[in-house]
Amino acid sequence: MTTTPVRTATSPVGGASAGPYAEFMQIWEEGYVSSRISFENMHTPGLFIVAGDALRSADGRLDRTAIRTYVDAMLASHPNFRLRLQRSLLGLTPPAWVPDGAFDLDRHLTFTEEPVDFATADLRRLAGADDPPMPIAHPLWRMRITELTNGAVAVGVTLHHASTDGLSGMRLFSSISQSSADAEVPAPSDPFAGVRPARSWDLPALAVRQWWRRSGSPRAAWSAFRSKPFLRRIRRVAARITLPLRYDRGGERARARALPPRHSAYRRLDAGAAGRRAREMGGTLSDLQASAMIGAWDGPDRVVRLRFPVSFHNSADPHVRNHVRDMEVFGDADADLAQTVGSVHRQVEERDDSKPYPPVPGRPIGYSTLLPWVSRPRYFCGGEILDMIPFPASLGRDELSAAGIMYRGILFIGANMPREKDVEATVGRMYELMTGLPDTGRPQPA
Repeated sequence: MTTTPVRTATSPVGGASAGPYAEFMQIWEEGYVSSRISFENMHTPGLFIVAGDALRSADGRLDRTAIRTYVDAMLASHPNFRLRLQRSLLGLTPPAWVPDGAFDLDRHLTFTEEPVDFATADLRRLAGADDPPMPIAHPLWRMRITELTNGAVAVGVTLHHASTDGLSGMRLFSSISQSSADAEVPAPSDPFAGVRPARSWDLPALAVRQWWRRSGSPRAAWSAFRSKPFLRRIRRVAARITLPLRYDRGGERARARALPPRHSAYRRLDAGAAGRRAREMGGTLSDLQASAMIGAWDGPDRVVRLRFPVSFHNSADPHVRNHVRDMEVFGDADADLAQTVGSVHRQVEERDDSKPYPPVPGRPIGYSTLLPWVSRPRYFCGGEILDMIPFPASLGRDELSAAGIMYRGILFIGANMPREKDVEATVGRMYELMTGLPDTGRPQPA
């Protein structure tokens, strides 16, 4: 791992002017920061395991200085990791992302002091999910580095769902990892050097200017304004003004009910073999994962439903952070797996994206998502990324939610369940359904 000369950053990404700078949130993203419970629930942790040799100094100890330099260059120097939330004057506009003029890397990077045995470790703790909520006044990300007793290193990353969804998050992760162990690492820099963050009173005027530029003509601007009922706009402004009074409604008791303790488990499996199994059953790999969740469910209600994301990301809007819409699929946990895969596939294929998705029967249990990443190894601070351990961005009271990530021909599936449920047995059952093989237990990346 080598370092290139310092890069300069006299203007932010995209050639924007020196300020004030703001990126407005979309309306549905605003809901993720509309209350204390929503804000905390949308903390989305993830975990990956890195081969440890490259992250150590000559004396065999973890090289914290090198790791910090890498994080400073690859994360803290990336524009997305330098933006904080700014609310608007009198709630006249949605909140916006603005550069953090008080950025401090030590607020975002933590090292666990003692090595941890991965075989018995709490995966969510390694990911940083048990750490306190991130301060909303600064960029909404953090990283926890933990040395493992087997020589590898666990890297936990927590992002906020208001700033990214699954697909945009994987693209972001590609930009902070590297394609080879000896790739050059740029020197740390401030991507918003010389740029003034927009203040609350700047946002209304900025919103009007951006709206006018997008419209292209007075007629189009007026048409765009009239497309949303005026009363709805007034209600949104009123909700933003009264937000401080409602933000912590119910206090700690309401938070405990909405966000009970959870634990997580994961498995790794051959993505090609699982894909063939899915096709033999008349579906896709994503259909197979959702069906395996349904088949692994052991609750008393046997017909269950789960949320399933439909992505609307496209190359014309690469800047959009969140662009998914949830539909629901259902199945019978006692049905033959092939029957469930075929049924889920038909439900997804026959949806009509131009209309609200219709309600489906069954007990709501949670969420399923599957994300492609890359087919070749990626590296963090010179160390090869061995395992990806995804945690779904599920609701606090979901009973079973799962996420899959495809990396290097391997499908990594991770699931969340309430503490009183056996998450290891449930994920093991999902593994068996998706592979047709006996469960092998928690993987042990070396």
